[in-house]
Amino acid sequence: MGASAREIEREIKATRERMDVNLTRLEGRAASDAARYGRIVAVVLGVVALGGAAFLVYRRTRRPTLRDRLDGLSLANLRTLAAAATGRWKDRLPSVMVRVNEKTDEEPGTLETILREVAPALVATAGSALLQRVAGPPDDEYAPPQAE
Repeated sequence: MGASAREIEREIKATRERMDVNLTRLEGRAASDAARYGRIVAVVLGVVALGGAAFLVYRRTRRPTLRDRLDGLSLANLRTLAAAATGRWKDRLPSVMVRVNEKTDEEPGTLETILREVAPALVATAGSALLQRVAGPPDDEYAPPQAE
């Protein structure tokens, strides 16, 4: 029994060592694959960035001339372009109405405006005078203080 137990332990130990070797190899492969994919992505991004920059430089240096742009236009396109331009100009200009001494339903007249401004002051003055009259002492009993 003792020999077989030792044999089993040796086999287990050997199996573990083989598994460790295999796992180490797989981890190394995975790391190298990740590094390789990272380099591929970096190269692709670099090529895209370089291509984009080249395209922008090309478009900046090679602008179509007026003749090139007008060659591509037909008479119908020119008419629609003119109609669109005049339509935009009409939309840009604001409409202005000037009214001088014209009374409308929305705006109050001169007298109504003055009354709206003066009415609160008149009501407050009348109310305070009424309260003073009601709350104050009667006139016949009241004598103002005299200096001695």
